[in-house]
This record gives sequence, structure tokens and C-alpha cells, in this order.
Amino acid sequence: MRSLLLLVEMVALLPISLMYPFVGVLLFDWISFMNPQQISWGLASSLPWALIAFVFTMAGWILSPVEPKRIAVTPLTVLIVLFVIGITVNLPFSLAPAAYAYDAWLRTTKIFLFLLITASLLTDKHRIDAIIWLIVISIGYYILDQGGISVVTLGGHKAFGPPNSQIYDNNCFAAAVLVIVPLMNYLRLQSRYALIRAGFGLAIGLSILTVLASYSRGALLGVLAVGFAFWLKSKQKVLSLVVIGTGLLVGVLFMPEKWWERMDTIRHYQHDASAESRLFIWRVAWQLFKQHPLTGVGFHATAFHYVIDMISPGGNVHDIHSIWLQILAEQGIVVFCIWLGMIAAGWVGCRRLARASRNRPEVSWAADLARMGQISILAYVVTGTFLPISSWDVFFTVLVTIGAANPIVARQLAGQATPSGDSAWQRRVRSMRPVRPITGDLGASP
Repeated sequence: MRSLLLLVEMVALLPISLMYPFVGVLLFDWISFMNPQQISWGLASSLPWALIAFVFTMAGWILSPVEPKRIAVTPLTVLIVLFVIGITVNLPFSLAPAAYAYDAWLRTTKIFLFLLITASLLTDKHRIDAIIWLIVISIGYYILDQGGISVVTLGGHKAFGPPNSQIYDNNCFAAAVLVIVPLMNYLRLQSRYALIRAGFGLAIGLSILTVLASYSRGALLGVLAVGFAFWLKSKQKVLSLVVIGTGLLVGVLFMPEKWWERMDTIRHYQHDASAESRLFIWRVAWQLFKQHPLTGVGFHATAFHYVIDMISPGGNVHDIHSIWLQILAEQGIVVFCIWLGMIAAGWVGCRRLARASRNRPEVSWAADLARMGQISILAYVVTGTFLPISSWDVFFTVLVTIGAANPIVARQLAGQATPSGDSAWQRRVRSMRPVRPITGDLGASP
């Protein structure tokens, strides 16, 4: 049944992507973020849906007479292009097997090139909200699934993410949930309906329980960091302190004895095999960077014994569990600086958005997005310090969304509704087109 449902959905939505390429953006992101094909069977589970959606969206974007074709030149989009160039230049120097390195390069390149298309099609607030809704629903499905099982088993179930994804591992999934929680809160703040706001309140509570149920020690630190950030950004400090503190207390008291035993190993990490393996791979990563400072050793090269043996003969293979050391060792100092610049551009974009919307009720949504965006970035850098998610597609889509919000706010404050990339001919075509009920809020600005 799942396979048939996925097949029907894709057959129905792919032609629409040709007419309305932003639908294609949502379709591609849904396939990439949620991995619905991994939880179905039969023919639908074996087809390359992400690649198919990519092709249809690109074709629709190129052929569309109304969508802007010019990609905005911003610090973030420039850095994305430089990042793709950087990893491409580094590819021949990879120490991993050529086919393995090429596959990893292709996946990463596809993610970041598609971000440029996404940036060009985020032309109004409705599309900003649509992307955020899609992210929340895609990860939220697994929060509901894994968190629900944890509730039923009284914390005995360990939560995992989408199968065969960057965030399948319990630690990575917990980090992903913490990045998503501020986006849930943004949607809660934007809703006019009490029922939806209450639903998001319950979803946030279940999300925190899901993070705890991952049994991830790094995620516990992330929960504390995100909770503190929410308190700092709150306008009602006392109430927020009571709500956040009570929620965390209830969450940890809900967890069983084996969870407490797992968290207690933070104090005795010297005797914990998992912690020791991370410290080992961090030392190896640093030495590999020192030996290959400009080009790095390539994507996931530490998954091969002969690479580890260059530094520590006989050592175990591991992914580099730190976004900082992962990108530094795998891609070298130049690409590391570009990658770090993308994160910095996202943070600066939040600050610009906050300044532009301060004391401007007509763009209060942007103020909420700026505050929640900063918390998402903080959640990523704190939890990512212990995890190999340096090119996680959802996080960089969040950065692109924040970057696209700035020109939208500028146009809204200036009283302009037309995306800056439209020509005069495109504006005439837009004005002549009838209202298109099929797209609803996802359509281009009128």
C-alpha cells in the first residue's frame, strides 16, 4: 500500500513540477529529507526519485515564463558556489577509492547546487513558510513515530532517524530534532488557530522526549543549549524559565534507569569505548589535516583501514564525529573556511532580518524567523561538534531560507510585491495570468 501510494503521488506531482517548479522544490526536498521510499516496498522503493524530481524541477524552472531565472548574488549563494568548486578541485586528491569518493562528491554537489535553485524560487513569505512546513513534516513524521514508541515503552526504545539517511544514527537524529524544534515554534507563533498552536506545543514536548530517547549524550548537552537559547530569546523570561525547566525535568524523570546510566558515562568518558573511539578519530583527523592541509583526504576516507594506518597502524575505522574536524580533515583549510563562512552568513542573515523587522508589525513574522533561525544554527553547531553531519541538507536549506527572507522583507517594507529577478515582460505575463487555485499559498507572488 505504501509503495502504491508513493507511486501515485509521484506520478501526480512530477507533471505539476514542470508547470510550477516550486512544487518541484518541495517534492525534491520531501524525498531528500524524509526518504519516503525507504519506508515503502516494491517498485516505488527502488526508483531514483530524488534524481527524477531534480530533473523535472530544473526543466520546469528553465521553461517557466514567470519564475525568476537570475540567482541572487548574496554572500551565502557565492559561498555555496565556491564550496562546490572547492570539493570538486579536491576530488582527485581523495585517499578513498575513486568510485566511493565520486559517489560522495556527486551526492554533496547535487545537494548544494539544488540550494541555488531553491534560493531563486523563494520569492515570497508563503514559499518560506511552505519550505519550513515541509522540513517540520518530513522530520516530524519520525519524531511522532520514534517518540511515540518511546512513550509506549516508557523510554525503553532508542530513537533513530530516516533509514539510509545522514541522520539515521541515533545521535544524528537527536541533533536533527533539536534543529527542527525552533522551526516548529516559528510555525506555532505564526498560526492564527489555537488548535494548531496547541498541537505544536505538544509536538515540541514530544520532540524533546525523542531527543532524550536517543540516548545521545551530546544531544543532552544540545537540549540544555537550546533550552538556554529559547530562554534568552523569550520576551517573558520568568514564564519561559518555568515552562522550559518543568519540561526538561518531566522529560528526564520519565527516562528509565538505563538512560541515567548512559548519561552518567559523561563523567567517566575515559572508560567508555564510544567516547574513546571519538577521541581517537579526532586525533587521527587532526594529523591527517596536518599532512594534507590544502586538499584534505576526501569524503569519508577514514572509513578505510589503510587511511587510518597512515596515522595509527591497526586502529579502528570511524567517521569523524565532529563537523569541524570532519570538514577540515576531509576537505582542507580552504574549503573549511568556505563552509564556516556559510554558517556565518546564515547567522548574519538572522541578525539582518532581526534589525529590519524590529518594531515593524507588518513583518513580525521575520522577527520570529530570525530568532528561531539563530536557535537552529546554535543547535547545529553545538550538537554537530560531536557528529559527522557537516553537509546535512536540511540545515543548509534552513540557511538558504533565512537568506531568502531578507530581500522579501526589504520588498515588503518598500511596498513591492514582485520578485526582483522578474523582467518587465515577466511582470506583464504574471499580471495576465488567471488566479491559479491549484497552487494556493505555494504559487508565485501576484
